[in-house]
Amino acid sequence: MYKGEAMVLQGKIPKRVLRLIFLIVLPLALVCFTLFLGYEHSLLTQASLRLQAEQQKGNLIITNQIESVFSQYVSDLLVVYNSNEFSGYIQDPNEGTLLQLARLFVRITNQKEYMYHQRFIGTEGKELIQVDRNPGGLITLVGEDQLEDLHQFELFQYTRNLAPRVLYISKVATERNADGSEKSIITLALPAYRGSVFLGIVAIDFDACQLLSFLGAYQGTLDKDLGFTLVDQLGWVVLAGADSCSALYASYRNLFSEVSELQAALYDSDQGSVTVDHTVYTYQAVYPRTSERLSRAPGHVRLWTLVSSYDIADVPHLTHEFLLSHGSVKYVITLLVLVLGSLLVIFYQVRAGDKQQMRISSLIADYATDGIVVCDAQQKITFCNQAFEHLSGYKQNELIGRSSHRLRQDLQVVARTRHQEEVHPAWVFHRSGNRFLTSLSIIHLFTREKKLEYSVEVYSPSVWTPADINELCELANHDPSQCFPSVFSLLSYKTTVSCLCFKVQNSKELGMQLNQIERAKFSQNLAQTLANLLGSTIDVYAFSFDSYFVFLKDSGLDQVLSNKIQGLMKAFQEPFNTFDIRLDCGVSNYPSTSSNVFDLLVDAYLASQMVEKLKDGRYVFYTSEVRKQYQRHTAIRQALATVFKSDQMRLFYQAQLSIEKGTIIGAEALIRWEHPTLGSIRPDEFLPILQEQQQLDQLGRFVITESIQFLSRNLAFLQATCPAFSLSINLSPEEFSNPTLIDLLGSLLREHRIPDNYLTVELTEHTAVENLTSANATLDKLHAQGIAIAIDDFGTGFSSLSYLMELSIDMIKIDRSFISRYPDSESVTIYKTVLLLAKEVGATVLAEGVEKAEQLAFLSEIGCDQYQGYLFSKAVDETTFLKQIEEVNIQT
Repeated sequence: MYKGEAMVLQGKIPKRVLRLIFLIVLPLALVCFTLFLGYEHSLLTQASLRLQAEQQKGNLIITNQIESVFSQYVSDLLVVYNSNEFSGYIQDPNEGTLLQLARLFVRITNQKEYMYHQRFIGTEGKELIQVDRNPGGLITLVGEDQLEDLHQFELFQYTRNLAPRVLYISKVATERNADGSEKSIITLALPAYRGSVFLGIVAIDFDACQLLSFLGAYQGTLDKDLGFTLVDQLGWVVLAGADSCSALYASYRNLFSEVSELQAALYDSDQGSVTVDHTVYTYQAVYPRTSERLSRAPGHVRLWTLVSSYDIADVPHLTHEFLLSHGSVKYVITLLVLVLGSLLVIFYQVRAGDKQQMRISSLIADYATDGIVVCDAQQKITFCNQAFEHLSGYKQNELIGRSSHRLRQDLQVVARTRHQEEVHPAWVFHRSGNRFLTSLSIIHLFTREKKLEYSVEVYSPSVWTPADINELCELANHDPSQCFPSVFSLLSYKTTVSCLCFKVQNSKELGMQLNQIERAKFSQNLAQTLANLLGSTIDVYAFSFDSYFVFLKDSGLDQVLSNKIQGLMKAFQEPFNTFDIRLDCGVSNYPSTSSNVFDLLVDAYLASQMVEKLKDGRYVFYTSEVRKQYQRHTAIRQALATVFKSDQMRLFYQAQLSIEKGTIIGAEALIRWEHPTLGSIRPDEFLPILQEQQQLDQLGRFVITESIQFLSRNLAFLQATCPAFSLSINLSPEEFSNPTLIDLLGSLLREHRIPDNYLTVELTEHTAVENLTSANATLDKLHAQGIAIAIDDFGTGFSSLSYLMELSIDMIKIDRSFISRYPDSESVTIYKTVLLLAKEVGATVLAEGVEKAEQLAFLSEIGCDQYQGYLFSKAVDETTFLKQIEEVNIQT
């Protein structure tokens, strides 16, 4: 008996054992407790994310239902509004046509159970027709002596002043029936005009309960209370999901009063999530759907907001997570670790054996998220964890006792080291025959006698690209066919083979929802599904969780293959394993595009990288032109790293001329990039990359600085030749919302002492209208610094003139697409309408893209103020532009 063992049996614990307990076991228990705290927090975070996803899903479903029913209500109103009877009355208002209209009201109300009242209100606010649906479904045409005078009601007062085809929507109201019961209604109305003469109002009272009943119905289908609540623009609760439809506005609750921080968050965007005082609110704006030829007052304003909420403290109850619901588990496990650890230390001192180390390693492997395989000295498998079971498709009991999977035919792994690195790529062959690339590291564990006892192989997610694997395969034993045997054999027989590289575009989103073991299982299913949908009998090669290569023999780059890919993409429009998957596909072919198996893989991978760039669909066939574009795109991306430190970027200037006087009165500054090897690089080639890398502020600083320096250098010349000169610069939405750039603009103007109105900022319609309140605040700030504001490309965005009344702008630039269609009648109408409105708001109108003399003559005839375009000049460098001013303005 060992001395240590005897001491233990006598009830004495050696000091060295106590020292090991305090130095190893106690810290291990504390680490375990810390890990459990972290794991508990991770579970709480993941559970909250899943709840938010359910909230967002519910919000979208309920919102779509409400908007869909509302669209039906609008359609019913338009049926009346566009009917022959109504048109007949508008053309000839008399008792006969009014009677025909009344009959139409009766017919429609009889067919639509959700209509309570139909009215036609005259020019003085007096009802001319009213058709009611009484309790029990009886349809009544109200007699003339019972028709009401509504001229003091909001319905008449508001709708009377609306333009033609502008929809009025009332608030939800409650009306008491003759039998004492109540019903909730929402009123839709349209003004009627004959020419510019107002003839009355068509109004229908619809069943608000039918519109909103889906809220409670959906809430009832859930097994958890996510607190769906519909609020109006002022925060009043219209209806809570747990309430019946009859309880509209019954709670007298105001969500904004209860949670004051919520109002700003809800109106900052149409949808999102915000946490206030340990409560998570997920919201979705509800907009009324109207016809394309029908607008709504007041403009693009949400009707309601759907809010779903839950208290973070209720997450364990809502998600039924065991560890979250039983917080004491971590204390029990920590104590258990402490006790077991102490016992293990004592046992180690008594029976310190290598087998115990193996069991401890196996225990650790059970908790690993990477694939773990343990082999003995003879490379016989003794253990594998659940992650490796999913990775290989085999169960542990099928593997134990077999030779290492790197050596056996039934479970092969082709592994090659590079430069003696500890981590190297390894193909894991799944039971299905598909191959999955991993990063393999091997840890060798030795006995006290320095003899190899066992090896632990760790398979983590791949970090290797097809180009890396091709390089390694070409170097491996001079036999590259071992890396891709199934494909290599086909190519050796000169079989036509197409290679399809599928990229999962939302891979990061999936990674947030699935742990590594779940992702491995998901990846196996996805690989097999891709092969099944395409009818491939060749193994699938998965280079990572988001990159899959499928091979099709006897397949060319033709319409048949296109149809297959389109069919697959259509199949993935539906959720896959409850997840939405977005795929891009790059396609190469042997022998038409690629000469060997390695080129086949790299070319398909390259084509998949270009799907988003080319924007021609969700798949791209590889061609030499695609490679050139990829190489150019890559070169541009690399060149952008230092472009602002070089002199390759410059501003060019396109003149803006007065139509009446024919003189130059301004210019638009346009960015130009001349690369020494790539040549001219268009803005649409490098701007998306800058936006993706979040570097647009660098471009904004460059344009602002260069523009101010241009004005400073040439100020005396411009004041002498162009007293009213203004230089226009374009600001993107990101630049416009960046207060630092706005402040830089003002400080440079003051530093160089540029007079007021010598600089104009151009914004697109979308940038200006996206958030009128914040946009107007920024515009006021620019105006205060003497900067003029222009709306660029007018007519291509919201195509609405009403918002111009709400914006503080100085110039409207009509998009070039309209003048290019001249003398198209619609183009002429647009110009005339904008000119009329510009006079109302005091703005100047500039026509873009003028290229022909007849276009300029038309603009002069209708009184347009300014123009720019190739008719005078394209954008030119600074020296040429100054010469243009000298030639035109001085001679004129």
